[in-house]
Amino acid sequence: MGVAERLGERGLEIPPAQVIPPGVELTYRRLVRWGDVAYIAGHGPTYGEGWGSPLGKVGRELTIEQGVAAAQLTALNVLGTIQRELGDLDGIACWLKINGYVNAVDGFTEQARVINGFSDLILGLYGEEKLAARTSIGVPHLPFDMPVEVDAIIALA
Repeated sequence: MGVAERLGERGLEIPPAQVIPPGVELTYRRLVRWGDVAYIAGHGPTYGEGWGSPLGKVGRELTIEQGVAAAQLTALNVLGTIQRELGDLDGIACWLKINGYVNAVDGFTEQARVINGFSDLILGLYGEEKLAARTSIGVPHLPFDMPVEVDAIIALA
C-alpha cells in the first residue's frame, strides 16, 4: 500500500497549494532536489489561500493540542510540496532531518510534544526505518505569526 492510500485510511488529504497573499514577496524555492537528496523549505499550517490552524503562540493563543494539530497540517503541506514537485510520495528512501520551530510563550518547554504532530504522521506513513533525526526548538516569533514551521531533508530512492 502506498503513502496516498495510507493517508486515505487515516481520513487525511493533501491540502491545496499555498497561495501567496498579494504584496507578500517570498524569494525561495519550496523544494530543491540535488541528486538523490531533496531540501524542503520551511512550511507552516496553511490551507490554500488561508490558514488551517489558529495563528499565534502556543501557550497563549493556542493550546498544546492545537499546536500538535498545526504541526500535523504542516506535515501534510510538506507532503503536498513533495508530491507536486517530485510527482509522488512513495519515492522517499528516508526522511533524513526534520527541523521544527514552535512559536511559543517564554518558558514553554513542550516543543518536542508539539512537533510530534509532524513526526508521528511521518512515522505512520513511512515506518520507523524511514523516520528522520529531528530538532524541535522554541522561538519568540515566526513569519505571519504561524504557530509552527518545519523544514526537512529527504533522501530519494
